[in-house]
Amino acid sequence: MQKKYLVASVLLVAALGFLVTSSLKAGTMKSVPVENLRAADKKPNSYVGQTLRAVGFVGKAPVKSSLMQTPNGAVKTVQFEVVEGKSKLLVSYGDTLPDTFRAGGPVQVDGLYVSEGKIEANRVLTKCPSKYEDGEAKMKAKEKEYDSPKAETKSAQNSDSKQVRVAAVSKS
Repeated sequence: MQKKYLVASVLLVAALGFLVTSSLKAGTMKSVPVENLRAADKKPNSYVGQTLRAVGFVGKAPVKSSLMQTPNGAVKTVQFEVVEGKSKLLVSYGDTLPDTFRAGGPVQVDGLYVSEGKIEANRVLTKCPSKYEDGEAKMKAKEKEYDSPKAETKSAQNSDSKQVRVAAVSKS
């Protein structure tokens, strides 16, 4: 009787483990820099036909808009390049680009790598480095100011001079 429960428990744990690992694999997306993606095109094991995330920088070429005919009607798509070093990737995207999208800015493109050097994106992610760099620089400067020995000396001098002033006022 106990053997049945033991076998059933082992099978249940194995089934749950299989479900968890297979769902994690399905939910993860391979992040590939454009240079690596384009270098793999020359090898037999290229990424063509895979859903992935390409990372790089928005190219300087202007964004082009066009109408693409689909079974549901005409859809406006945009085309732009993602570059890294000397490697380029042509991106087709059928949605509105983010506000922080700009030439030279960092970009992540999720989608299907349909052919060598071309991806059909279903999501474009950008970040505006200037928004974060300015704040980070200010925070680092403040941290350095507070961590430096000079800052401790200055704060000690300030507190000493305040005490002296207070003492001088109370004596008169």
